[in-house]
Amino acid sequence: MPRNFTQILESAPSLLKRIGWFPQQGGEMKAALEEADKLGARCVYGDIESNQTNNAMKGALGSYLTNPAQLAKIQYPPSELMGIFGGLLSGQKDPKQIVEMIKTRERAVQVTRYLQQSFPSVYNVMITKRDMHMAKMLRQHCSDGKVVAVVGMAHVEGIEREWEELDRKK
Repeated sequence: MPRNFTQILESAPSLLKRIGWFPQQGGEMKAALEEADKLGARCVYGDIESNQTNNAMKGALGSYLTNPAQLAKIQYPPSELMGIFGGLLSGQKDPKQIVEMIKTRERAVQVTRYLQQSFPSVYNVMITKRDMHMAKMLRQHCSDGKVVAVVGMAHVEGIEREWEELDRKK
């Protein structure tokens, strides 16, 4: 692992915010409210509170900093993702370019699979727990009629999977 990897982990929350993974609070909700108004639907906040996710993320990242054995297990990204992660780690690409590179469902799935393999505790906080929560919230509120759901591309597959799991539990 490069020597500066520890610095990258320490600065990950602010880096993720810069590239749009921790967006300015309120932007998505404003867009959802506008769409809900157009459709005559109601809008419900269905994600885990950002402070809770941020705190859990700090704990997940901290586990890598305090446990060198975990750092040794981190795999370099596959070649098809090197443009994304290489640009992210080197700072050579504008964060907005990186976000644009993962705005397809296929690319989002590739990125989340890599995160799941290399950073399981981060994946659990950022993806798994939130997918489960959002699917439950959608299920709860969809029974009342039209609902507008605004979710990140990285959550679509997991929410669908959790939705199906909720169907099986009925």
